[in-house]
Amino acid sequence: MTLATHLHAFGARAPAPGDAPFLARLYASTRQDLLGSGGADPTLAASLISMQQRLQGADYRERFPDALYLILHEGQEAVARIVVDHGPLAVRLVDIALLPHARGRGIGSAVLRALQQWAARHRLPLTLSVHRGNPQARRLYLNMGFGIERADALADALRWPPA
Repeated sequence: MTLATHLHAFGARAPAPGDAPFLARLYASTRQDLLGSGGADPTLAASLISMQQRLQGADYRERFPDALYLILHEGQEAVARIVVDHGPLAVRLVDIALLPHARGRGIGSAVLRALQQWAARHRLPLTLSVHRGNPQARRLYLNMGFGIERADALADALRWPPA
């Protein structure tokens, strides 16, 4: 069974070329820091966000060349994207992003539980990194059984051990 099949409840599928507008909107929704206090020039802000999205993609492709990219749905609507690298020593959640209206409604938790089940099925830990500027996500991960493996000024490396 593939990871996409395992995540069938979320309508998981690989991104297609027509998903570019959704992916751009999703990425922009995660980068409010680039908009400043709202007084930023909209054209400049859009350019910065687009550039950062391309840089993130290039970084992921370089560091995780075999990672699986999946778009997740709630009903018929695309609401999230995950990047998962299934290596020989761990399943790594490289990135998870949800549209703002999909956050705080249990979707992220459900996706994480499904990834924990996937990792347990393969007898591998599930690892991820959470930015220090995202205390809600950090709290969620810790409440779901992840432990801090390493911490630095920018992020915590977390690990969930399979049972």
